Amino acid sequence: MQQFCLPRLTVPTFTPMTPDGELDLDKIPAYARLLSQSGVRSVFICGSTGEFPSLSLDERRRVLEAWCQARADGLIDTVTAHVGTCCLKDTILLARHAVQKCNADAVASVAPWYFPIDQIDATVELLAKVAAECDGKPFYYYHIPMFTNSKLDVAQLMRRAAALVPNLVGLKFTDSSLSQLAACSEVVAPDGRQMQAIIGLDDLTLPARSVGVLDGIGASYNLIPDIVNSLADSFDSGNLSTARSESSRIRSLFEAISSAVEGYGMVSLLKATMSLMRMDLGPPRLPLKPLNSSARIILEQRLKFDGFLARDEVQEKLA
Repeated sequence: MQQFCLPRLTVPTFTPMTPDGELDLDKIPAYARLLSQSGVRSVFICGSTGEFPSLSLDERRRVLEAWCQARADGLIDTVTAHVGTCCLKDTILLARHAVQKCNADAVASVAPWYFPIDQIDATVELLAKVAAECDGKPFYYYHIPMFTNSKLDVAQLMRRAAALVPNLVGLKFTDSSLSQLAACSEVVAPDGRQMQAIIGLDDLTLPARSVGVLDGIGASYNLIPDIVNSLADSFDSGNLSTARSESSRIRSLFEAISSAVEGYGMVSLLKATMSLMRMDLGPPRLPLKPLNSSARIILEQRLKFDGFLARDEVQEKLA
């Protein structure tokens, strides 16, 4: 197959919700337009940022269909559908829908996490079964051991999978091991396919470049795409001083978000930050809790203090 690569910046989208926790798909066209105006036209649908474990299969289908309609309307260019579940049959159903109904540009899947797979061969077999249902579409493994509790050598897994899964093109690497990331980026399939390693931790956007990984999927691309684009442009042009400065700003954002208030998960905090900085996409769904009014005020004050929100004007947010 022709070599496929996601662009250097792909946004893992939030799933818009109404105040009572139902899907609010009418916001997706405006959301897609906002991302496009920021120079980001590639999206990763129903990943961790999109609260996929809290969505039904039907809801995941509907979210993907809405984003593919935004692509058809010219608002974005590339849609990657994450289809992973704890049930192989459900994952296959989502994969079939992604390619047959939605014509997604690429498909990704996390490994099951309730019964963590402790054998590389079993993981490769599972990924091969899902990828086989993708009609040859590019397929990515979603590596996120902080949630799957996987202890497997992911580079070894990718080497085996690349030899056995003809449409495997890479992985979303959401882990902190730069040595493993580098090893994954060096995997080449027997037919010459170079695996695309994509960093999934925002604060490693710059360090990943030191091992040759130039592409990322990060939640901060929703919030500060200008800073992330500036980092990438500066690095590519050899302006390391500016690249380091922009990397520091990304770290500062996450420090501000995570330290402002306690007792909330990162997705809850990120969604609240999105509503303060760019666009209100509603609350998270249970078991995640939305920030209460006092927590939102504290978060807003911290974002203003660190320069991510204007101090003397109300931020214009899309309704």
